[in-house]
Amino acid sequence: MKVIGAMQTAGGDWRVEVVRHASGSRWYRLIHHDNIVDFLTIGRVAELLGQAGVDMGDLAEVGRAG
Repeated sequence: MKVIGAMQTAGGDWRVEVVRHASGSRWYRLIHHDNIVDFLTIGRVAELLGQAGVDMGDLAEVGRAG
């Protein structure tokens, strides 16, 4: 697995990573402090962020991770 992109809130409390597997499949990872949720679609990421009161527009692209 390799992180191929990431975005996060200004304070870094919420981070979304785009992950690619060697097979070519991709998914999203949502990170909030010590909590990590893997294998998400972008729709599910938006839903979870929305439930937490975070708008997708509040995320900014960050340098590559991993």
